[in-house]
Amino acid sequence: MSLEAALLKKAGATCPLPYPEKFKAAVKLVKDRETEGKTFKDENRLALFALEQQALVGSCKEPKPWGWNVVESAKWQAWSQLQDMAPVEAMRLYVRLLEDELPSWWDEYESGINSSQSSPHRELPVSSSIPESNGTPSSPAASPRRPAANGSSHSEASDTLKAQHKRKATSLSEAIQTVATPGQWASPMQSDSKHPPPRYEHAASLIGHSLYVIGGNCGGRYLNDVWVLSLDNLTWQLVTTSAKPLPPVGGGTFDEIESEVSTPLLGHKEDSSKPSSSALPPSAGHVLLAWGSNLLCIGGHTKAKDAKVYMVIRVLDTHKHEWSIISPAGNAPPQRGGHSGTLVGSKVYLFGGEDAARRPQGDLFVLDLADMEWQSPEVTGTPPPARSAHAAAAYQQRYLLIFGGGSVANCFGDLYVLDTESMHWSCRATQGPPPAPRAGHAGDVLGDSWYIVGGGNNTSGCTDMVALDLTPLATSDQTDDPLIWSTVSQAESRSAIVSEGLTVEAVPYARCLLSFGGYNGKYQSALQVFRPEATHHQKASHQEQHEEQEPSKVMQAQTQSPQQARDPRNRPVALETPKDQYNKHLEAARTRSGPLSHKQPSPRHTSPANGMLEESSSQEAAGDMESEEEQSEEEATSSQVAALQEQMVSAMQRVSAAEKEAAAAKEAAGTELALMRRQLTSSQAALAEAEQVHVHPWQEFVGLCPLMHK
Repeated sequence: MSLEAALLKKAGATCPLPYPEKFKAAVKLVKDRETEGKTFKDENRLALFALEQQALVGSCKEPKPWGWNVVESAKWQAWSQLQDMAPVEAMRLYVRLLEDELPSWWDEYESGINSSQSSPHRELPVSSSIPESNGTPSSPAASPRRPAANGSSHSEASDTLKAQHKRKATSLSEAIQTVATPGQWASPMQSDSKHPPPRYEHAASLIGHSLYVIGGNCGGRYLNDVWVLSLDNLTWQLVTTSAKPLPPVGGGTFDEIESEVSTPLLGHKEDSSKPSSSALPPSAGHVLLAWGSNLLCIGGHTKAKDAKVYMVIRVLDTHKHEWSIISPAGNAPPQRGGHSGTLVGSKVYLFGGEDAARRPQGDLFVLDLADMEWQSPEVTGTPPPARSAHAAAAYQQRYLLIFGGGSVANCFGDLYVLDTESMHWSCRATQGPPPAPRAGHAGDVLGDSWYIVGGGNNTSGCTDMVALDLTPLATSDQTDDPLIWSTVSQAESRSAIVSEGLTVEAVPYARCLLSFGGYNGKYQSALQVFRPEATHHQKASHQEQHEEQEPSKVMQAQTQSPQQARDPRNRPVALETPKDQYNKHLEAARTRSGPLSHKQPSPRHTSPANGMLEESSSQEAAGDMESEEEQSEEEATSSQVAALQEQMVSAMQRVSAAEKEAAAAKEAAGTELALMRRQLTSSQAALAEAEQVHVHPWQEFVGLCPLMHK
């Protein structure tokens, strides 16, 4: 048995949830065990309490409790020692401490969930509330089931989901077939007259059978309304949203508060860098991504009074219709609009856009949703020039595609591909009729084809709809294999689809594309449907069996196979804090963890010229090195937890000694006080008795006065 397999067997099942969901599950399990009378060691209970408070509330601002309350004093001192530790770091240490104390905690958590819930598959939103004190989540959603080792649980859940979505997709597909001719865009008849106002530069995303449209620009006026289109009956609904109140500085939950640690790292402490409300301000050119049952709204152009220095990420809980703010660790990108945000696995790749001065940008940032951290990766190859209003897409959960866009005076017609495993940019060669340069276009991947429509250039609007065959990326690792362009359809120049700033969303389970809005001299509010012809249906069949399991584009990325879970690139970043980690800043911890570029994929082994024996030896040596690295990482992490436990034990001993001294002093003071009270009582009694029997000299003199007058 390999070292990795032995460690996995010893540790039990690995929790597949990202942070903060992994932390929430751990908190719930700890509270459930306390309710059942299953407690941990005293020093671990104290450490878990302090880390939970640090993660949920922030640095300790509470006054020191009354000195004779031993328990509360110990809690306060343990929490105070954490000082300015970042919430996300406290979450990681909380989970790591629980894993060290209870290696099979995730199995126990799942067993409790399965015993109380009959559903075979449940979903935990990113912004669901922290469990209450009784351990019950305030959100009706919960964590997804981890696939069993033999894959049976995942298979049963997938079969159930597939059957449910096929039943829903059947009626939806029939409805679309009645309004859309294959190979042509068509506007369906809608039963309700209520629909969103015209707009462009808005954002749209699909969750289940609902298409969300948020914000945009209409006549120079920014919007922040939220509209939902039901794909079952093609009716629109205006959603009234609320906003979580922002906590005061120094407190708040992980999902609500602007990070207190990231701002000093950015070197900007002014109030203008922090949002004044969780609510979405009127915005255009923002990014909207589905993550579970939530929507991530990233960046965008706003009015001057709402403009911020750095990128703000808001989360819309589609169950509660409530906005909140998340603040990942790391250096956030400068605020911008017209950028692209593409979800590849559990990472959002943010590229390009324009800053507040409308200057095009060409930088790349990565938001790791599993670790809740901004990263600036090191890349190789030739990156795309600075641009905005381009189209971006993900393919095979590996490749990031960038096409077109514009700068100050130019429109681009080039195609760039980023391999997210090697972080290498390449300007790909293509075959077929190349599309005209354009900006403001939109597109999405359906099957193995990337469909692009709309946009315009310095000459005119683009009337053609094109498709890029991505099959070479799936079948070959050779970077020089050309991708093939083809023209799918042509539209009239005044058609609503020939617009800039429109949105296009793929509906894989219905094998169609949906388009909304745009501007072509007139602001548009039309909903358009496109169904590819039979030839494109055949190309799309390569991914349909995976995509129809879940309508959301990102659910496939949230469930990892055991092999993916063991891949070093998919593991959370290990904390590298020493024993004095409580007094260290998050910047020092992140610096010791190393940049993103250190997470290089395993190199491919090639056969050397001197035969298979040398190849086998090199592979065994590489395997031994990987095992040693994993063992070193495990030992380093264990030493961190041991250091934390030692500090908690030391803190408890100091508090206990101090409380014993205080108790002794209290007892002595009480004895002395009682003696003084008895002395006072005796003195008062003696004084009263003396006053009753003693006659003052002046009283005797007054008594003799009558005799003197006689």
